[in-house]
Amino acid sequence: MTIRGIGHRGYPAKYPENTMSSFQAAIELGFTHIELDVHLSKDGIPVVMHDYKIDRMTDGVGEIRDYTLSELQEFSIEKNEKIPTLEEVLRLAKNQVIVSIEMKNTKLYDSVEEKVFEMIQKVGMIEQVYVISFDHKSLAKLRELSSEVKIGPLVNKLRRSHFRLIEKLDASYIAVKHDGLKEKYVNRCEGLGIQVVAWTVNSVEQMQRFKKYPSVLVTTDELEKYKAYHYPDTSSKLQKVIV
Repeated sequence: MTIRGIGHRGYPAKYPENTMSSFQAAIELGFTHIELDVHLSKDGIPVVMHDYKIDRMTDGVGEIRDYTLSELQEFSIEKNEKIPTLEEVLRLAKNQVIVSIEMKNTKLYDSVEEKVFEMIQKVGMIEQVYVISFDHKSLAKLRELSSEVKIGPLVNKLRRSHFRLIEKLDASYIAVKHDGLKEKYVNRCEGLGIQVVAWTVNSVEQMQRFKKYPSVLVTTDELEKYKAYHYPDTSSKLQKVIV
């Protein structure tokens, strides 16, 4: 059984977000995709964390860019996990799931596009990843580096003007906040072969809405709830899971 959906930062409803255990859980549940967030360490290594600071997730304080990788890995996340590198997560995911890489706070870093692309190449994941960002200029830089890598703009609301952006970037994806989608634009993306991604769908009411958009790839924190709602035959205790 594979669940067509994206584990947002792994499975953060049950595990610390953006950690190896969180990604492993999403893979074991049978999800087809995982999503992660990338920053650069002081020595230019892509590391996986949502925030540009380590304060919320670790027992340390400060900005990721102020620490080398070895210094970052001295800090602990809940349950004594460490901040993973992009390479570690990609190697875990290889030949198992597709990985959505969000480049975060790109203006804080030099050459983040090059570093992320180099790692994708190093692990041999060009066919198993796509890169998203709110910084569309950063995506344009990535496109200059490679005509092969799949990319997708992040937007809060899908508008008509975004189709020009999609064409300019030669994007394969468009990632949209769940309440920023209109049926006519979903249909237009289908016709163009553009994969629409909705983020972040966690309530049963939201999940119900997206049943009428089967082409949309849904991002969720609530992986077991999503699995039980969309694949009820896999659980005899559906109501207990989704309530």
